[in-house]
Amino acid sequence: MVTHMPTHTDTEFIGSAEVCRILKVHQATIGRWVAAGDLEPAHKLPGKNGAYLFRRSDIDELAAKRAAEASE
Repeated sequence: MVTHMPTHTDTEFIGSAEVCRILKVHQATIGRWVAAGDLEPAHKLPGKNGAYLFRRSDIDELAAKRAAEASE
């Protein structure tokens, strides 16, 4: 039996729910940031309401920046 071994690509992209958890913001905030061009998704899934996927590294970087700004 072959088990799935996680690879870097398994965690490279994350969905909006995970972004919300990391940044501690509401889902609507993510949508506003994307619409305003303040947050760029790496991919958008097909369809009018297709989910956005974000690079984990971009979100981690943004979280660190927000934490640094909050501590100033």
